[in-house]
Amino acid sequence: MKFILFSISLYIFSSFSIFESRHMPPEFELIKEGNGLSFYERWINMEDGTKSREVKFIISIKAPYENVIEVLTKEKYGMLWNDNTLAYKIKSTGPQSWISYMRYSFPFPLSDRECYLKNRLEEGKESTKIYFNSSNSRIFSEGEEMVQMTGLEGRWIVTKKQGYTLLRYHIISVPEKGLPRWIVDPIIRRNLWNTMQNLKQTIEKI
Repeated sequence: MKFILFSISLYIFSSFSIFESRHMPPEFELIKEGNGLSFYERWINMEDGTKSREVKFIISIKAPYENVIEVLTKEKYGMLWNDNTLAYKIKSTGPQSWISYMRYSFPFPLSDRECYLKNRLEEGKESTKIYFNSSNSRIFSEGEEMVQMTGLEGRWIVTKKQGYTLLRYHIISVPEKGLPRWIVDPIIRRNLWNTMQNLKQTIEKI
């Protein structure tokens, strides 16, 4: 399955108020790096007392800025970069906003589930940001019995550089209940890494 993570995880900076925690958060731990990707993680205590996973990716992409935006916002690319995704759909809700839908196939002991995200694009002079958070919409799966992924918040940051594009991904998610981290963490980390590798390759190929 893929976490977008879309998927899944988000986030994230002290200037991003919805992600502020009760205390000063710990430093990010480098989980893995290579091939232009750096994967960081930490656990933070939110204002409501929830302990949440915070993930950060920094990705160097040998492709124009416009290619990055194209892949992140178009439905036709979704199945190419989201690892283990059974379905990926997008519905526009405005000139720069949309709802994205992912149905994931999780390896045992996790069950398959689906995720709806509200997305909002904001263009700036130096970078473009795409903010996202969980949505209550069921437009692509009304009446179906499927576990919903909720409590996700994050953003993408796309920045033009000399000869390449820098992509940052941030996400906060509430951990699975009832399963120990030594089981869940390897699954989540593997799928996040595979998803971001797929994303980089997809952008650089189009």
